[in-house]
Amino acid sequence: MKDNSPLSSSSRIIFSSENRSVSISPVERSDTGEYQCTYSNPVSSETAKLTLIINYGPDGVLIKGPDVVDLGVQVFLSCFANSEPSASFSWLFNGSNTGVTTDKFTIDKSDFTDSGEYICTAFNEFTNQRKADAHLLLVKAGGGGLSAGAIAGIVIGVLIAVSGICGLFVYLTKTNKIPKLNRKEKAQASGEPAKSKEETEPYYEELTNVQRTNGGRMAQGKNTSFKENEYVNVKHGPPKNS
Repeated sequence: MKDNSPLSSSSRIIFSSENRSVSISPVERSDTGEYQCTYSNPVSSETAKLTLIINYGPDGVLIKGPDVVDLGVQVFLSCFANSEPSASFSWLFNGSNTGVTTDKFTIDKSDFTDSGEYICTAFNEFTNQRKADAHLLLVKAGGGGLSAGAIAGIVIGVLIAVSGICGLFVYLTKTNKIPKLNRKEKAQASGEPAKSKEETEPYYEELTNVQRTNGGRMAQGKNTSFKENEYVNVKHGPPKNS
């Protein structure tokens, strides 16, 4: 029996006559387990047990962890290995021994000097085998994203800048340092039809029935004794229809 299940013969598992012994060759990792042999006679029976452990490895050594990290963060590198019994570990950084002998390598606060090659070596003292894996780590300045505090600071800065620009515009407008829009521009901005040039410019009306008075002023009358027509600026706006 193996692990409380019947053990069957195969190309690797061979029983002797009368099942007094069993041979396994070559052994595999799956052969690890508890074996039972029961001996019996017509009067009684007895069972013997043996736990068989197959030593192997290390193999499948692999370092897991980030390839690129930001400056000033905590970093974890983990080393995995298939081994029986469990393997021991050692770490190298850029070819130098780090003194770390666990399956995890921790950087409390990353620095530019932490960039480089990390090598984890797994060793099985029963099989006397070693296997290693290498991992490259890059420490860079800044992150792909901004922290909540940095984003809040940027938003506040933008709001302050916008408020300052609006205040400056109001101040310049009130102090007439920014010229006001003329009527045409105002009309275009408000969607109203702009007035024609004749409506905004002064015009002159010919007065043929005027006469001079004392002081050189012009007065309207019925008699015109002067030869030339004279013009008086009478008002702004278009002439009335006659």
